[in-house]
Amino acid sequence: MIRLQTEAFARNTPYHSLELPDGSVIPGIIPVENLRARLAAYPLPEDLRGYRVLDIGSASGWNSFECERRGAEVVALDYVEYDEFAAVHRLRDSRIEYVIADIEELTPERFGYFDYVLFFGVFYHLRHPLYAMENVCSVTRGQAFIESYVIDDAPDPSRCHMEFYETDELGGQIDNWCGPTISCLMAMARSAGFPRVDFRYVDSRRCGLIAGRRWDISPALPGAQPPFLCSAVNNRHNDNIFQPRKDEYLVLAFLFDGELTRDDVLVEVDRYGVPAIILVRHPSGYWQLNCKMPPGIQPGGREVRVGVRHCGFSEPVRIQMLPSGAERRYAQTPFVPEPLETEAPPVWLRVENTMDRSTVFHGYRNETLACRFSHSGGPLSLGMVQLTLDGNPYPLLSVERPEPGLWQINAKLRGLAHGPHVLRLRTSRSAFSAPFEISWEDPAQP
Repeated sequence: MIRLQTEAFARNTPYHSLELPDGSVIPGIIPVENLRARLAAYPLPEDLRGYRVLDIGSASGWNSFECERRGAEVVALDYVEYDEFAAVHRLRDSRIEYVIADIEELTPERFGYFDYVLFFGVFYHLRHPLYAMENVCSVTRGQAFIESYVIDDAPDPSRCHMEFYETDELGGQIDNWCGPTISCLMAMARSAGFPRVDFRYVDSRRCGLIAGRRWDISPALPGAQPPFLCSAVNNRHNDNIFQPRKDEYLVLAFLFDGELTRDDVLVEVDRYGVPAIILVRHPSGYWQLNCKMPPGIQPGGREVRVGVRHCGFSEPVRIQMLPSGAERRYAQTPFVPEPLETEAPPVWLRVENTMDRSTVFHGYRNETLACRFSHSGGPLSLGMVQLTLDGNPYPLLSVERPEPGLWQINAKLRGLAHGPHVLRLRTSRSAFSAPFEISWEDPAQP
């Protein structure tokens, strides 16, 4: 089939058959009936008014023109221009935005977000398929419909691998780079950030999947208790700050009374579902879950929640997503006090060096200042808590909730003068706490 397609292109035969406004059809390699049958395999609404659709690898454009016919705002993307697309675009008086770009250039900053993404016949042409799948996920706010060449005929979890083609082993084409199994294709979609990936069909080594950005959430059972989310931090820096397009991971700590498997737990960032990678229970009773920060999260304060099937979701914990290109060293979240002090000052419960649980610091790499406290108000985030050291504001790594009713801030102390130092703490709605004294001992001094 691939060789026939290549020969047909050499004869200037369109890839897709194309329908014209007068009802006539420009015949192509793929008949209209086949194109309709493929699209019908996916739950794409007949009425797409008010929706945005992205057609990746639009080729001659049948899918793009069909989505426009249904009322969608359409962006058609391909890495080369197809003359027949441009010609039919004019004949149909189309308003489709036709963009010539590589999938590596696909970002929310440039293209925005789409309710439906068509990703047909492209995956196996890509040198960096997982990176490309992340880009697809980053611009999807609803569902992506995926079709790709595969090397098996049915999903088999024991066969999660991919063939690599160095030259022209697949069909005699030099731009066919990989052949995944169906299970591998599904796993890569999940790893790219799609929490729900459903197998749709396989036909003549072509596999169809539906990849969704949101969980299918069942109502909580009567009397069920949701988990209590204690913290959500960056695995690299142990803070609440994340950067887009970085290989960063969320580490969640939460409390839940009961046994869990990874499939029981539902993580959301900004209401987008996130697949779990690992789930472990520590002897202290805390559950730890690690997951990849999903692509396409907008800058600013974002909410993270953790849920358990049939038990509901936790209260959110706030994280900070930086704008694209922003440098982490300039990423401190400013403290914003409110005009009126409506809450009592925080009350210190415990202050310690996490290395040895003392109040003495030396500047070692693994030292963290952990300050546990109670306060009379509601949920806190980075911009709602201020720590001062000797009267000067000091930057925080993260804000956590070790257990209901308690809060904890973490900070990394650096380069202090030898001797005692005074900490104070306030929230955006309170005055300062009582002072608390720590000390710094420089290991270089005798």
